[in-house]
Amino acid sequence: MLPGPVGSRPRAVTDTSSLFPSSLRRDIQLAAQAGAFEAIWSPWIIAELNRVLVWDWIKRSGNDLSRSNQRRCSAAAQAMMALLLPTFQLASPLPPYPPAWVSLRDQWDHPVWAAAKVSRAQFVISENIHDYPPLADGRHSYEGIEYLSEARFVLLLS
Repeated sequence: MLPGPVGSRPRAVTDTSSLFPSSLRRDIQLAAQAGAFEAIWSPWIIAELNRVLVWDWIKRSGNDLSRSNQRRCSAAAQAMMALLLPTFQLASPLPPYPPAWVSLRDQWDHPVWAAAKVSRAQFVISENIHDYPPLADGRHSYEGIEYLSEARFVLLLS
């Protein structure tokens, strides 16, 4: 079982990379709904997820930009949000973001780190392993926040 404060569930920010594809999103959503952990996201993560899903939808539909395909895309996005909104807590960090580790070179991952800091998360669930903090004591963690893949995080929940 995951470590955490006595009497509370672990808190984890879920990066966009672990919410797309839908199989990862479903696993995270079901674990959070079952009460295994407190799922956290931010306006930044929601916006990025929507952007990625819309572009994927357009690509999968053969670049169909018709009104009817736009309506189907919107309906699918609304259905997804209806499922996820009650499951995730919102953290809304604003710049300037808290300092991160020196090797975090991707400025677009800094808002994810900031969401973890302001929400007092213990974990960040991310498939972007090249943006993890440096390995220390066998873990990719910085200031007490550990970065894990969705698969590793789900294994820790059991």
